[in-house]
Amino acid sequence: MMGEYALAAILHFGLGLDKLKLAQQQKRWINGLVEPIAGKTVLIIGLGHTGKAVAARCKAMGMITLGVRARYQDTPNVDEVYANDSLPQLWSRADFIVLCVPRLDSTLGLVNSEAFAAMRPGVVLVDVSRGGVIEQQALINALDNRQIRGAALDVFETEPLPPENKLWAYDNVLITPHCSSVYAGWDLQSLRSFSQNLSRYRQGQPLHNVVDPIRGY
Repeated sequence: MMGEYALAAILHFGLGLDKLKLAQQQKRWINGLVEPIAGKTVLIIGLGHTGKAVAARCKAMGMITLGVRARYQDTPNVDEVYANDSLPQLWSRADFIVLCVPRLDSTLGLVNSEAFAAMRPGVVLVDVSRGGVIEQQALINALDNRQIRGAALDVFETEPLPPENKLWAYDNVLITPHCSSVYAGWDLQSLRSFSQNLSRYRQGQPLHNVVDPIRGY
């Protein structure tokens, strides 16, 4: 579901739906110009289950996919895979950036003022990771300075996002209430996954979706 959310956010900005919706609210008939995402480059930071789902959907739309993961390995639907320390050289290559990493000491403030300065003008940021991975003030500065085209944000340092937070006011920011993984029947699917793992545990079989407390995910 988070993969679908990320693709929807990319299409939202690629098709200019934010501008078209604003024109509708203002009752203005404008010369709308949609822009294809095929051939555009998406940088996916974090290639776990979510990142792989994002890559599969973006690749199906004809996008060029770049990916960053903590432990390098070839990944389906990702054209180029890099280690975390390659990010400074990758920011400028992306038309869209999707954050799918957990909140760790190594990812806290990962997207900061230096990262925004290195990004390609007009880039769109999609965040389905955790609050704190994007440095909020750096994001606000980038929006004010028009360094980026816009952002789709599903996670925040403080949730619910306070009414006085400046992010609410931007027309080019899509704010959602940490719902990118919530869908009808998700609770039953979680119970089903637990039951399957319980059966595997009782039979001495390897478990699915194991969390490593040392790695943090």
